[in-house]
Amino acid sequence: MKAQESRIAVQVVEYPTEHPQEAWDLQLDHLDMYVEEVMEELQAIRWAEGSHAPNHCSIQAKSSRHNWGGSSTFSEIVMQVSTGTVGGVGATAIGAAVKIVYERLKARSQGESWDTIPSADEAVRIARSRLHLHYGAESDKLRVTSSEVDAGTQRYDLEFAHEDGRQFGATVGAIDGIPSCTHVWMRGAAPS
Repeated sequence: MKAQESRIAVQVVEYPTEHPQEAWDLQLDHLDMYVEEVMEELQAIRWAEGSHAPNHCSIQAKSSRHNWGGSSTFSEIVMQVSTGTVGGVGATAIGAAVKIVYERLKARSQGESWDTIPSADEAVRIARSRLHLHYGAESDKLRVTSSEVDAGTQRYDLEFAHEDGRQFGATVGAIDGIPSCTHVWMRGAAPS
């Protein structure tokens, strides 16, 4: 199925049962690729620059069709890629590979969920939403500790403190020219 709306996420993990060290999200409209083609494109991330062996990964996809009034289709594809394997290249090289793959995916779409820089309040809401999605952090318990905007690159850099002591970061507009790409990370141990 070629979905009208697609959410693609890459989570960098040490082990599949842990929260990601960082995660990259991309939302696209009318991606001119079947879900299986997107999954195949994501495989390139396993071979990030400098890797002599592919990193371990898992890719899960969900598709849905909504026919209640207006019709729409949605796909969600989540890749977990490990940095904990022998020959692993680390989060920096994986981030560079994500950027290349996301740029190729964007080129095959008719646009993004939004195509201009969001307002500061909207950027905070988006970041909180992604932190909740990837880390289970309750949005109302995340306090903004730092916020910077670069209108030229359509980018917000945000930092949050959670009441349980965890520190989070988020970049809304993480890849130049792709304002709907978000990058989130956590510092500090997850609560027991």
